[in-house]
Amino acid sequence: MYPTTFELSDIDLKNIADIVYDNCGIVFKDSNMSVLISRISAKLKEKNVASYDYLKLLRTNKNELTSFIDFVTTNFTSFFRNPKQFELLKNIILPGVVELNSPTKNIKIWSAGCSTGEEAYSILMIIDDFFASNSLDSAGWKYQIIASDISLESLFIAKEGKFSMRNIEKVDDAYLKKYFDDLEDSYQIREEFKKYIRFDYHNLIYDSGIRDVDVTFCRNVLIYFDEDVQKKVLTNIYTSMKEKSYLLIGHSESLIGLFEGFKPSISEKGIIYERQ
Repeated sequence: MYPTTFELSDIDLKNIADIVYDNCGIVFKDSNMSVLISRISAKLKEKNVASYDYLKLLRTNKNELTSFIDFVTTNFTSFFRNPKQFELLKNIILPGVVELNSPTKNIKIWSAGCSTGEEAYSILMIIDDFFASNSLDSAGWKYQIIASDISLESLFIAKEGKFSMRNIEKVDDAYLKKYFDDLEDSYQIREEFKKYIRFDYHNLIYDSGIRDVDVTFCRNVLIYFDEDVQKKVLTNIYTSMKEKSYLLIGHSESLIGLFEGFKPSISEKGIIYERQ
């Protein structure tokens, strides 16, 4: 039995874990079961109910189910997490994308599983800096970043674009001055840059309807799924992308032997997956 200070039976724990899996594909095993237990325990305390009663609530109340899935799937993120991948974006991927898209001068990037927005805003800063450095703005280039997540609460924070002093520790001073307003106790993404990002609610186990994506960031997401769901998510991502496009996943994740639609290209900065 998993230890907890609240009355949570093994069967209720399994049933709740199954509900999470059925609704968003996340698998809880021994290695991460403590996360689910802590989230359930918090809800039992908040609602002042036993685990069986909360299980019934999840099965009958769609709003509570949405709230719980939101609570369970909120994950850690930060600006410029895994910096080498952003170097790959700026120095290798973007030059290739610009060359491919020279006829249309449109670029579309998807931050899949964007959480509270730090990844999407990091991508924004890299792209804008790349364009400015290469004098591409004046040439009529346009770009859009689509940032999606299954957590409505995270998306609300992301859309606001307001971050604490601790959140922006990894942001270069030059980027802070250009892309943020200093509010003394926090930093706010400037409105003129927010327009480049569209935040959407989306569950990756379903087709997003997004098409013609040049670059997809889906980092530290696949590790939460079993192999069947991983393949389903990757198929949906593959469908959303252009014939020639790029995928970045978490440094501890791999597609080798899992999905043949993307071919790895290895460099000293990391691995880029190219759509086949």
